[in-house]
This record gives sequence, structure tokens and C-alpha cells, in this order.
Amino acid sequence: MSQAIKEPTSNLLHDPAGLNSAPAAPDTDPVVNAEPGTSKKASASRLRLTSILFVLLIGVWFGLGYLHYSEQYLTTEDAFINGHQVQIGSEVSGQIQSVPWQNNQTVKQGNVLFTLDPTPYQVAVDAAKAALDTAMREQDSAMAAIGTAEAGLQQQLAQAQLTQDQLRRLENINNKQFVSAQDLSNAKSAVAVADAAVNQARATLAQTKATAGAPGAQNDRIKSAEAALASAQYNLSKTIVHAPMSGRLANYAIEPGQPVNANQTLFSMVATQQLWVDANFKETEIASIQLGAPAEIFSDMYATHPFKGRVASVAAGAGTAFSLLPPQNATGNWVKVTQRVPVRITFDDTDTAQFLPIGTSTTTRISLTPHPHTFWQSVWGVIGLGAVVSSPHSTPTARSAPPSSPLLPTQ
Repeated sequence: MSQAIKEPTSNLLHDPAGLNSAPAAPDTDPVVNAEPGTSKKASASRLRLTSILFVLLIGVWFGLGYLHYSEQYLTTEDAFINGHQVQIGSEVSGQIQSVPWQNNQTVKQGNVLFTLDPTPYQVAVDAAKAALDTAMREQDSAMAAIGTAEAGLQQQLAQAQLTQDQLRRLENINNKQFVSAQDLSNAKSAVAVADAAVNQARATLAQTKATAGAPGAQNDRIKSAEAALASAQYNLSKTIVHAPMSGRLANYAIEPGQPVNANQTLFSMVATQQLWVDANFKETEIASIQLGAPAEIFSDMYATHPFKGRVASVAAGAGTAFSLLPPQNATGNWVKVTQRVPVRITFDDTDTAQFLPIGTSTTTRISLTPHPHTFWQSVWGVIGLGAVVSSPHSTPTARSAPPSSPLLPTQ
């Protein structure tokens, strides 16, 4: 007991501050006091950092691939489908007799759209036919009159010849002093009368020919009657209105018995073929667009089905240049605004174009290269492995048929 007390006392005497004394050994095992989750947290942190770097690397890789892919195209959402429109009406006036269609139906070229009451026009045709028959009879009468006038002329010529012969005989006898002066004077008067009759017969023949006109079908009266008949028949044919093209009816709201005027617009027709897209691109992009460049049209109606097309033309001016009131930038506070220029893109397949109503929106993409790379080719091309993915132009693929639309009415 006393020995145990002396040892710490002696230590305090040699080292009062306790600086040189070793710390007391802990009573527990150091392995037991260490934190067990420290190494696991470090491993998790390293794994998390590696994953983030990997995801960032993949994102940069795909981002560069998409950048290279998008540089091959010009894309705009300011694009609309357009097509031919025809205003339909009747060339003659009358009352509508039959209406065989309904609004928004599809018709083919040559189909009867509606008919007018043909009664007044049929009457006009009958009257024109009667007038033609009358003109032909008048022509026959005129030709007969010409024949009569010619016969009269021949008769007067013969009479004149007879009087002249009589005068010559009397003159020969007069030389022998056997004819009186009175008989010779009467013979000369008869010759003058015969000559006057011949001149009158010739004038009558000329007047008859002038009145008759040209013979046969070249006669003016006959040609006029034939023209009147053709006009009446044309007007009669226009009481039946045919479709000038294949398309869909728009604003078809006519009814039987409705009176219409000549050349009055009744409804419209919209073509279902030879459609095109008017895509408005920025003026800074126009220089890179080539005529005939391939394009893809993504209709908002069929977002998963691309329609193929080609650049047909570029407008001669920006859209604002042809507006009703073009802007006048003559003030000092003018601000430059990038204009858009319409580019017309025609469809390669007009059969699929019939599913597209005009005026609907599209997303249009024009290829800047003849054979653009696919997205995966662009992605692998970032690391120099673009040849691993085959080009879609290397092997032809069948185009999928466009989906049928429930909005299209059936005939």
C-alpha cells in the first residue's frame, strides 16, 4: 500500500507538469473503438462519383452525336399543307334540281355535283333548231331564185341577140332601098330595149345572189342559226355541273329548288392530290437549301408517319413582302427582325397526300446532304465508329402505308 503511493509521488516530483509521463493506456481494445461504417461510406462515395462521371460522359457523347445529326437538317414547325382549291358554281342561272352529295364528301373528276332545271334551256334548243331549219329553207329558196334569175338573164340575152340580128338584116336591105326609115328606127329601138332588159336581168341576178349569200353550209344565215343552236345546246349542257377534278367538297350547302345566278360561287372543292407544303424558314437558312433536296414532312395528324417530299421552289420574297399592307421601316427606331421565306415542298407520293387536309400544321425537315447519317451513325461517329451502323440508303426498305383516317368520309 505504501509502495503504491510512493511511485506516483516520485513521478510527480521528477515531472511536476506531467509532460514526460505517458498517457494511461485505455482499458478497451482499439479495434473495438474504431467506426465500422467509415470504409463503406468511402466506397459508396467513390461509386457514386464514378456513376455520375459515367452518366455525364454518356450524356456528352449522345449530345455531340445529336449535334452532328441535327447539323444535317433544317427543321421548322412553321409549315402548313396547301393544295389547289376551286370555286364551284354554275355558268347559267336557274333553279337547282338535284343535289346528290353531302358536305365534305370525296368526289372524282367528272362526277355530277348538282343539276339545274333544264326546261327553259331545252325550249331554247328547240327554238334554235327551228330557226336553223328556217334558215336552210330560206337558203334553198334563195338558190332557187338565183336559178330563176339566171334563166331570165339567158332569156333576155336571147331576145337581145334576136333584135340585133333583125337590125342587121334591115340594115342590109336598107342598102338596096327596100326598107323604110321607120322600120329601121324601130329595129334600133328594139335592140336598145333588149340590151336594157339584159342589164336589168344581170342586176336582178346579182341582187339575188347577194341576198342568198354563200351556198351551202357557208351561208351566213345558216352559220348564224347553227351558232345559236350550239349556244343553246351549250347552255343546256351547263345545267349539269361536273367535278373539274378529284377532291373533297367544302361548304357544300345547296338545296333543291334554290335559285342560283350565273357564275355565282356556291361551294368549293379541295384537291386530294398534288398537295404541297409551304414551309417558312429563316432568311439565314435559305442559302443552304438546294432545289430538289429531300425532305420529310411530319403531319400533326400522323406524328409517327413521315411523308417524303422534295424542295420544289423558294419564294421570290419574304412573307411580309406580299402581305396586303407590307411594313414600312422608314422610322429611326427600326429594329431588325429575321424574316421568314416560304419554301414549297412537294410530296413524292400523291396517294398518301390525300390523307392530309390543307391548312393543317406540319413539322418539315430538309436534308442538307444527299445521304444524311442516321442518329446512331452520328452517335458512333463521335468516337470514330460510324461505319459500324449501316446506312438506311444501303438497303432499300419498304415504306409503311399511312394510317387510315376516320375523318375521311366514304363515298
